[in-house]
Formats: sequence, structure tokens, C-alpha cells
Amino acid sequence: SAWNAQSEASLGQSRGWMQLLDSSCHTPDVSLLSWETADGAGKWDKKPNLKCREADPSTMPPASALVLSGATEAKAQDCLGLYRLIKGYEVNGRPCWRSVRRSDRWIAFNGENAWNAQSEASLGQKRGWLQLLDSNVSTPDLSKTQWEAWDGSNWVRQDACTCVSVDTAQLPPPPLIELAGPPIAGNAGACLGSYRLADRDVNGRPAFQKTDREDRWLAFNGDNAWNAQSAASLGEKKGWIQLLDSVP
Repeated sequence: SAWNAQSEASLGQSRGWMQLLDSSCHTPDVSLLSWETADGAGKWDKKPNLKCREADPSTMPPASALVLSGATEAKAQDCLGLYRLIKGYEVNGRPCWRSVRRSDRWIAFNGENAWNAQSEASLGQKRGWLQLLDSNVSTPDLSKTQWEAWDGSNWVRQDACTCVSVDTAQLPPPPLIELAGPPIAGNAGACLGSYRLADRDVNGRPAFQKTDREDRWLAFNGDNAWNAQSAASLGEKKGWIQLLDSVP
């Protein structure tokens, strides 16, 4: 009989802190009836000034992560995958996302007419392997326009290409990751290489064990960082390499 503002535990039940007694509307924003709030004593108080209305998507904070998929052109396929929002950094006045798989691949606005999947060298320019000709959206996942891929001569429509927002905490961890970079001396250098997803979590996060050294791990320290560390220090704030980023 009603729409409810409620907790996840009460989702879909006749419970909550606010209710709109209008079962005839498909969505609550189109109803002309008044909302009511629970007074804590089993009664509902009408709130005629309380409104539920359609919001402008451009006012929403940008997605923390995007997944770009479905392109068929060879070079465009190299841009596919998971992209993470670079917080506090904008390109041409808009948010931007960096590829998790390839740190030199970005999704950014070109300053004029399109969003591009492009190299770091071309960041913010009207260049790239994929483009979304829609300057009206504040983030590319909100667009209904179709992506296009550069085939070396022309822009080709990519009917199956999509860019969607995702919750990184809901994504399955990769079965294998690599910690790579220039040579490092000492124990830190011995931590470089491939790590296989372990069959256990550490501090509530996936953990990875080095493929050629069972006593080397990549794990979350439970507070503020990921550490490349020994098995003896697993899950502690100790190690030879750290990544100060507590995101899932």
C-alpha cells in the first residue's frame, strides 16, 4: 500500500521511517500525495512539505569505478577493463578514470565534444582509441550515446560497447596479479613478481601469495595500506613495500 524510506534489513516490508501511501504510482516522484514520518510511538505524521522528485544525474558524485567493455576494434580492445576514479583530479574540468590493468590508459573528457579512452600522453586531447560524442553528460556512464572506435582511418560505431559504473567491492578479485617496476635492492626487490589469489582473506580483504616464494604475500593491513610482506607479518602493518590506499 505504500512506498517506504527504510533500512536494508526492512527492504520491501511495511516498515520504515517515512511512508507514501500511494500504491497507484509507478515511482514515488510522480505522486501528488503527502509523505508521512514515523513519530516513534506508532503513529504517522503528515509532512506536506516533504517532497520526492526526480533529480538531475549530473549532480551525483562520479562513480568510483567504471567498466568499459564490448569494443571490437583491436586497439580499442586494449582500452577495455576496469577504471578507477582519480579523486581530487580533473581533466578539462571533469572527473577522470585510470585503468587498473594498464596505468597508461585513461577515460577523460577532451574539453570540447567527447569522452575518450586514450593514452596518458594524449590525456585531455581530442585523441584516443574510443570516443563517446556526448558533451552533455557529467560522466560517461550516464550517456545513452553509442561509443565509437578508431580503426586507423575512420570512427566506427561500436554497438556492443558499454561504459557502466560498478562498485569495486562487488568485483571478484583477479586470480593472478603482478607487482612490477624497476629493480629494487634488498628484500623489497624480492617482493616483485607474480602473486596468486589465496583461498583465504586477510583483514576482510583478498590476499595474494607469491608464486615463486610461499613466504611472500600481498595483503591488507586492516587499517590504511596494502603490504608486500612476509608470512610471519601477514595482515600486520609491516612489510617491505606498501600502498597507502584503503579502498576495497
